[in-house]
Amino acid sequence: MEDMPADLPVEITVGVGSRRVGIDDINDPRVAGPLRSAGEDIGRKLANVLCPVHKKTAQRVRVHFDKRGGADLQYDSCCEQLGTRIGAELG
Repeated sequence: MEDMPADLPVEITVGVGSRRVGIDDINDPRVAGPLRSAGEDIGRKLANVLCPVHKKTAQRVRVHFDKRGGADLQYDSCCEQLGTRIGAELG
């Protein structure tokens, strides 16, 4: 049986007023729950995306949700080909 890749850790932040707050500092589970789930889903998807050249995954994955719920995904990649694959995976 083949091992499934571990989910990539994702740093999740949320815009609260003019501040950027970590997801663990959001006390309302109705807000934090869905945003945390979305971040974890991104981590699961990116764990399966490998660079065809370097066989690496994205590093330092961060997602920020603004006050309207829009998401800004950032990550470090070894090269442009990994970025292209990630774009295709996340559509």
